[in-house]
Amino acid sequence: EQTSTQLLDIINTESDRIREDAEFVDSIVNDIILPIIDLQSMAKLILGKHWKGASEQQRSDFINEFKNMLIRTYAKSVADFGHAEIVIIPNPEGQKGKFYRVKTQVTLSGNPPLNVDYVFRQQPDMQWKAFDLVVDGLSMIKNFRSSFSQEIEETSLDALIDRIKNTNTGEEVATGKV
Repeated sequence: EQTSTQLLDIINTESDRIREDAEFVDSIVNDIILPIIDLQSMAKLILGKHWKGASEQQRSDFINEFKNMLIRTYAKSVADFGHAEIVIIPNPEGQKGKFYRVKTQVTLSGNPPLNVDYVFRQQPDMQWKAFDLVVDGLSMIKNFRSSFSQEIEETSLDALIDRIKNTNTGEEVATGKV
């Protein structure tokens, strides 16, 4: 709730700067969003069976490029938001052991609200970090796992990492995939 409120305040008061200043958007994502994200768990779940066969370097490269992809994607979404509202929905059954689901409804510039759930896992240091985002019933983890797994099987993990890296840096990619 604190993160949502802080983010909404910035989105709703700094919309022009968000559209014009990529470094400002990067700082928002790095300072507000990434500290509550468990990138390693997210990457492990996304790569699924390919995680075990990956080298430490491949794992590290994937996490880094996936993080950069999230920043790039989130930055574009933030810039397109306009006026946004987030309502946190009470969820008395939200916590199940080390997991907690925060249910929200996000309204963007008068559009119908989106149901957005943030799935958190309690870390060994007792902090809660998000590892999945479910938008109108579609899990980000499952979506990426499905598309990335197919791509890895058709090419390789290194090819996937290179494609994401090239997309992040704006280089043309023949596959046309994000």
